[in-house]
Amino acid sequence: MLEFSKVATLEKNKLSTDAPFLMLFEISHTQLAEPIRLVRNTDDVTWTGKVWTCFPIDIEDYEEDGKTLPALNMKIASGQGLITTYLQKYGGLTDARVKLYVVNQKCLDVATPEMEMEFQITETAYDEQWITFTLGASPELANRYPAWKYLTDFCPFTCGDIRCGYSGTSTCKNNLASCLIPERFGGEPGIQTGR
Repeated sequence: MLEFSKVATLEKNKLSTDAPFLMLFEISHTQLAEPIRLVRNTDDVTWTGKVWTCFPIDIEDYEEDGKTLPALNMKIASGQGLITTYLQKYGGLTDARVKLYVVNQKCLDVATPEMEMEFQITETAYDEQWITFTLGASPELANRYPAWKYLTDFCPFTCGDIRCGYSGTSTCKNNLASCLIPERFGGEPGIQTGR
């Protein structure tokens, strides 16, 4: 369960306050000498000894369908081409890591954020006004684990490769019935199917 600090909880529960919650974004890329640090605010802020530059930033709503990995769009004002230069120079900053920190303005002297999330930029689009980053989960979630899947009537080998062992001109359909060398079949015909 997410727990805010006592100061942030008091500020959150007030009917009106002059200390908003700030969203800080740190964009790190292997080719950048220093991460890009932006804050969704009207003024620059200093947090953890670093200056976070104010920028118009918008986070679009997203929906989960349960079939694809969740992703959300972060829109940043182009800033007179300042960040666009990085996009053109470093391949759209795709594969860059984005850390999102949520801190309360009264707690800028505390190094622990109220909330921290990490994303990876999977897509980038931009026009004269806005840069849109699609933020997705880290790439580890896109890899199958375990790497191999055991199927009864499917051979993972490509017909004619070294694991298949067939050297003729015919091709199979990657199942046991069409296998040209049945003793080299790569599937698992011994697995019992659930009925």
